[in-house]
Amino acid sequence: QGVLPKFKAGPPASFGFKLSGSQLRSLEQGENVLATIQNKGGEGSCIAVLDIPCPKRVVWERITDYKRYPKMVSGVLNCDTYKEQNYPNKKKNWSRYVVSAVGIKKEYFVEHTYEPYKSCMTFCLDYSRQSDFDDSVGYWYVADHPKDKDKCRVFYSCRLKLRGWVPGPVKTYLMKTAVKQATLWVDKESRAQHERESGSASRIRLPSMPSWGK
Repeated sequence: QGVLPKFKAGPPASFGFKLSGSQLRSLEQGENVLATIQNKGGEGSCIAVLDIPCPKRVVWERITDYKRYPKMVSGVLNCDTYKEQNYPNKKKNWSRYVVSAVGIKKEYFVEHTYEPYKSCMTFCLDYSRQSDFDDSVGYWYVADHPKDKDKCRVFYSCRLKLRGWVPGPVKTYLMKTAVKQATLWVDKESRAQHERESGSASRIRLPSMPSWGK
């Protein structure tokens, strides 16, 4: 059932994460903020935070569009859903991933749990199948922006346990890079969708009113 502690659905404050003043200022300048959160057992994991100028709905549509991951996410070669199940307050999706990094391919199976009312998604490996990783867990949370109604604030974190020994600095670098890239691809794809929708809306015109003679 996995060796890494799983994330629970809820805001980042639920596991003790709070943005500092300097981090908030960085977000205001449009920067992608990286921070460390402490997990049970004392080992920290990375979390990325980014403000995206799009509605929350658009961001969630990109995050949950698993079939398009190969087109949206660098390094993802395949993402095939093999099971879906909907509940009153959550949607579950099981997908097979094939990814490539530095010329090495890995296959793994992920169980995603999206809870719209909490604006949160957690994920972990599907432990009923054999993956090329020992374990993987993660978390997405999309919040209303505290000051700008046209933006939302996106949080992403994940932890990965690779098979075999990996030097600590190498592991840290890989995780920081992966976490940062996750928020960046969501930003890019969300902006593109939002622009398409805005462009379509601007082309819709009401019928012109008849011109009445005097």
